[in-house]
Amino acid sequence: MASSTCSIALLLLLQAGAPADRVDGRIVRPGPKVMEPVAGVWTVLHRVGPDGSGPLDSVRSDARGRYSYRYRRTGSERSVYFVSATHQGVTYFTVPLAFSNVSGEPAQIVVFDTTSRRIPITIRGRHIVISSATSSGLRPVTEVFEVSNDTTLTLVSPASSSAPTFSALLPANARAPKAEQSDIAPEAVSFAGGRVRVIAPLPPGVKQLAYSYLLPVAEFPLSVPAEAPIDVYEVLIEEPRGVATGAGLTEERAVSAEGRTFRRFLAQEVPRNAVAVIDIPSARRAWSPTFLILFIVAAASVMMLVLARAYRTG
Repeated sequence: MASSTCSIALLLLLQAGAPADRVDGRIVRPGPKVMEPVAGVWTVLHRVGPDGSGPLDSVRSDARGRYSYRYRRTGSERSVYFVSATHQGVTYFTVPLAFSNVSGEPAQIVVFDTTSRRIPITIRGRHIVISSATSSGLRPVTEVFEVSNDTTLTLVSPASSSAPTFSALLPANARAPKAEQSDIAPEAVSFAGGRVRVIAPLPPGVKQLAYSYLLPVAEFPLSVPAEAPIDVYEVLIEEPRGVATGAGLTEERAVSAEGRTFRRFLAQEVPRNAVAVIDIPSARRAWSPTFLILFIVAAASVMMLVLARAYRTG
């Protein structure tokens, strides 16, 4: 009886430690007609959570592009699991593995061959958000580009060059430029020579690039040329007197976010070299309460003096 009890306990212990989750996927790339399997690609199973992050396991894809993992979810329930695959120096990812058993499209990773040659890059959208001026006379500006690689190749910088995969003009007197969180990691964005430079690979599809800077109020009116055609061009201005003209921009209904209201100007199919002009007239000087009191006192004193003279002469 004791032996039977030990066998059951051992069985339960082994079952408790056995992997309860699995992911079965494929590595593929675009072929002439259909997706083709890619063999020999290193894949890595990752865990990212508030209590720690890191790789859990790795395996190469087989001759049919297949990979498979058996694992157990541990630690925080907020942890995220996903698989990465590195092909020709570029890493691609699955969507987060939301279920215990994942296969098919959610586990499929599409990789692409790379090129450093010039390929078509389309600006699907450009958004400029101009906030109210700070007490130091500077206006915070945020720009968001939606950059589309419409080919089946991932654009990379040449190995022997620091040439960017994407670049945009920065206003001449922009101060404190910094990259914001977007599809492109901040460390892959730099600012030099009056330009924003991206060195991250650009795979097929649309990627968002976001960055911000400060502009002195004296920089307005601000001329913003379009260095490439833009599908959708949007300018948001928090100042109620601000306007945006040129490049086909027309005013739309104002939008509000987090208690702030912005005038909205929109254009579509903006051609290369079109110029938008953003003008924010300086606010009229506001008289302070102290100045008003002094003004009233001075005016009253003058009136009293005039009345006193009139009384004496009378």
